Formats: sequence, C-alpha cells, structure tokens
Amino acid sequence: MAKNVQRKATSFDVARLAGVSRSAVSRAFTPGANIAPETKEKVTKAALELGYRVNSLARGLQKDHSGLVGLVASRLDTPLRSRQVRQLSEALIREGLKPMLITAESPDEVGSLIESLLGYSVAGMIFTSDTPPRALIEDCGRLGLPVVLVNRAGASNWGDRVVADNAQAGQLAARILVDSGAKCLGCLVPRKKTYSVSGRAEAFLGAAAERGLSTEILYTQDQGYADARLGINETDRAVFDRIDGLFCSTDLMALGALDALRIDLGIAVPDQIQVLGFDDIEQASWGSFNLSTIRQDVDAQTKTVVRLLRERIADSSLTNRVERQPLNAVLRGTTRHDG
Repeated sequence: MAKNVQRKATSFDVARLAGVSRSAVSRAFTPGANIAPETKEKVTKAALELGYRVNSLARGLQKDHSGLVGLVASRLDTPLRSRQVRQLSEALIREGLKPMLITAESPDEVGSLIESLLGYSVAGMIFTSDTPPRALIEDCGRLGLPVVLVNRAGASNWGDRVVADNAQAGQLAARILVDSGAKCLGCLVPRKKTYSVSGRAEAFLGAAAERGLSTEILYTQDQGYADARLGINETDRAVFDRIDGLFCSTDLMALGALDALRIDLGIAVPDQIQVLGFDDIEQASWGSFNLSTIRQDVDAQTKTVVRLLRERIADSSLTNRVERQPLNAVLRGTTRHDG
C-alpha cells in the first residue's frame, strides 16, 4: 500500500487560514516590513498550525539577491581561523543575512565551489582563505558582487580589504624584543608562503635590519604547531647559542617553538631565548604557555568586515577600501619586561 505523503503547506494555505492576503504573509516573514501587529499574529498562528516554513532561498531568487553570503575559509583547524569564521557567521545572522560556509584548501577548489554558489544570487562574498584566484575576484567585480577579503593580498582591482598591517606588525615585534633586551634575533619562517604570515615575517626581518641587528632565519614547512616544533628540532643547535629573541608570526607556531625549546632542547624561556607570537589566540594565555604576543582584534575585525559588506551591498560604485586593524602588544611570561 502506498504511503500517504503529506503536502507541505504553502503561503496560500497560510493566507487562507489566517484570512489575509498572500502579500500579508510575505510581509509577516520579512524583517522590518510594514505590517499591523494583529495581522502578523494571525499569520504566525496560522503558520504554526500548518507547520509552514518560509522558503528563504526561493524568495531571495525573486529579488536582487538571496541574502546568502559566501564565507570562504581554509585552515579551520587553527584557533584563529575557527574564531574568525564563528564570529563572522554570528554577525551576518544578526544582520539578517545567511552565511554559507565554503571550505577549501587550494585555489582550484575555491574557484569551482564559488562558481556553483554564484547561481544562488548571493549577496556577497567574504574570503578568509588563502589568496583566491584573481580571475574569480575579477568575475565578481564584473557582476558587481560585493567582496571583502580578510588579511589577503589585493591581487585584483575589486574587493574591499580588512588587514592586520604587516609593516606595523614587523616593526612592533622587533621593538618588543629589543625593548626586552634581545640583541640577536631569530625569525621562524614557513616555507609555504601566504600574504599575512609570510608578510609579517618579512616585515620583521626588515625592521631588525633597520636597527642594525643580525637575524637568523629558522625554517618550518608550514605554520602549524607540529611544523614549528619539528622545524626548531631540525635547526642547527649552534643557532640557539647565538639568538636571544625569537619571533614567530603566528601563535600556533610559537606554541610549537616553545615546546621544542623547553621540552625537547632544554632551553630556558625567556632566560636564554625570548619568544614572541602573533594573534593572541586563547591558548596563548594558558598557564603552560603564557605566551607574549601581538593581538589582532577579531571582534573589531568582524564589525569592520560586516560594515564594509553592508555598505558595498547598498552601493556597488564605492571605490575599493583598505581598512587596517590596530595591533596591540600582550606581554606575558615568554619575554623579559618591566612589570
């Protein structure tokens, strides 16, 4: 015997039961729409009785955009990126937008996934992943699709950017270590280059050179904890007899370096070598690490990203903008400092 399949309630059914027009049903489920409270109450009650759910995507496709925002991210296993994505998602929802997370580790993956997403009339795109394909960003520009890039290079003439200033980061890191008494510096550099992590490492090396300081470059394959710990262990031991201050351009790298120095090599931190990170992830403040670092404010970053996206949705003719986020030193137990 064939099963009876219950038909899903439609807006027509809700309108009929509530005794209102179909347009009143639409207004009842549209944030900020003009509708009398008693009418909205009738519609809500009828919808609840019928089990009616708004098809937001179908509604959006009838408008200029669906309200969907593509949130493109990679390295979600890292504390900073997962925090960025969580806060951006929550902020978009508060704005009445609907984040759609796209995770991809390579530009080719990003490109194919986004091309399929564009068919849903998205309101905009936010990129926190490694540099997206330039051609893809230019396609978004031709479509007038708002794009905000977070800590990404400006590889195209389209897209607003929110960045932690690499030059400022390098100067601040060098100054912190020098002011803490370091005279021979080291910098842990990932061989796999990215705009933000590699960029601030290069800026640090430049800032140290400006001060006439010798700097040792220590290499790690990538920017994770295990990569950094392995990289420190594979470094010539004589390097650690020369340097007395080490900058790691992510906290995750700094945590791996700390465990390698203290546990694997028996080097005292900060007495023999001071260690400075970047990001101020939650783990940096844990008692076992107590890492001195440079904080990029993810809360402020999130507000800026969403504001730029909203402004671009409202006016696609705006000139491209770059907003640099302020950086602050957070001095803990891995550097020597007064107080």
